[in-house]
Amino acid sequence: MNKIYYILFFIFRSALFCAAQNVEKDSLFVGVKDQRVMLLHFVKKEETLYSIALKYAVPAIVLSQNNDVSFYEKLEVGRKLFIPLGNYNYFKTKPDKQSRALYYKVSANDRYEQLAKYMDLPESVLRTLNLNKELNSLTSSIALVGWIAFQEDEATNMATAKANLGIVSATDSKTNTISPIVKKDSVSVPPSELEIKYNYQTSNGTNVLSWEGMVTFFKPQTNINSKLLFAFSNDIPIGRIVKIENPSNKNFVFAKIIGNLPNTKQYTNAKIGLDGRARLLLATREIKLWCNYYYR
Repeated sequence: MNKIYYILFFIFRSALFCAAQNVEKDSLFVGVKDQRVMLLHFVKKEETLYSIALKYAVPAIVLSQNNDVSFYEKLEVGRKLFIPLGNYNYFKTKPDKQSRALYYKVSANDRYEQLAKYMDLPESVLRTLNLNKELNSLTSSIALVGWIAFQEDEATNMATAKANLGIVSATDSKTNTISPIVKKDSVSVPPSELEIKYNYQTSNGTNVLSWEGMVTFFKPQTNINSKLLFAFSNDIPIGRIVKIENPSNKNFVFAKIIGNLPNTKQYTNAKIGLDGRARLLLATREIKLWCNYYYR
């Protein structure tokens, strides 16, 4: 009898161990950064900020800001990134769409109250997810904390490839089928850092303020970041991204406001002082140009 008991006990213990191993292997784990719970992601070969953002349905600008990563920075394999959780990718109940479970490795001092605060959730939600068991009594000390939207690697790579080729999938309202739309004269590079920030500020251009006025071009410093355009303005808040358009040819650029207009004759009657490198992109040889500009 005792022999049968020990055999059953061994089988039961092995089953629990295997279950714990499957959770570790197949699930995603979160950690705490700046008193917020975020998903921990370790960069894999050929992954970029854009592909990772697409994989977890998080805005690229949000991912960039939370990890202090430039859009142009090459990510080292194995680097740890924190994926923010928000209404764009986090679910308290398992959704119908593609998703993965989120787990938290419990330590001796963890409490539901503190974990709920870090996740900005009612404590009752976390307790319900874990069958009202206390954290220190959970199997393998692993707590379920919700679900995150998740695209498998193959789908992510395909979507990234299409985006780089300028192909956008759109739903045909008449046939209710998916048909490819190819953007003409598109360049096979991801959008610039400033364009992405501008789209984020303006809800993809649907919420903008439009003005017009004189733009004065200034000579950029030799040590300026070659991938960004900067501008001065007394009317647009510092740090805001502005879209500046040449009305004669519809060419446009994005620039970041870094300060007020200098109080010199060069900027008399000017609304914006703009990095001189923008003249080539706007297709003008003028030192001053009447432009349309948009921001939010």
